[in-house]
Amino acid sequence: MSIAWRDAMEVGDESIDGDHKHLVQLINDFEVAISGRIDHKRIAAVLLSLFEYTAEHFQREEEIQLRVRYPYYESHRRAHRDVLKKLTALVQDYTQAGGVARDEMIRSMAGFLKEWLVDHIIQSDLRMKPYVAAWKRQMADTETRRRAAIAQSETIAGVTPKG
Repeated sequence: MSIAWRDAMEVGDESIDGDHKHLVQLINDFEVAISGRIDHKRIAAVLLSLFEYTAEHFQREEEIQLRVRYPYYESHRRAHRDVLKKLTALVQDYTQAGGVARDEMIRSMAGFLKEWLVDHIIQSDLRMKPYVAAWKRQMADTETRRRAAIAQSETIAGVTPKG
């Protein structure tokens, strides 16, 4: 059964939310590849994309966590490393397995991927939401103060504001 994206899964940062939507799509693609007759060529391509994109996503997410001063950064980062190790092991096991064992491995992998993604987003990433929101408010307040200071400087200098 495919994962359906819901607004309740949004963290509030466009890049993270976009990444999560893409990861959901990759996992749904994986599930399609194992429905019915297993398409190992497609599975290999999806696994490679999933592994590469997950690593890129984790890097972006960790940069945002640092920017918003997320207090659980270190534990979140460790969880990311653990998932990457698990994905690496799964890909290696998949490439070395054959026959029925390979098919069984793929089906259990689908469960792991869905559970991990939903758990990661719901349990871990949504904890960032208030920090992302506070950072966005702070950036908006800073921009408002900057514009007010420029307007005040222009008034004092007798400069006509631009357009």
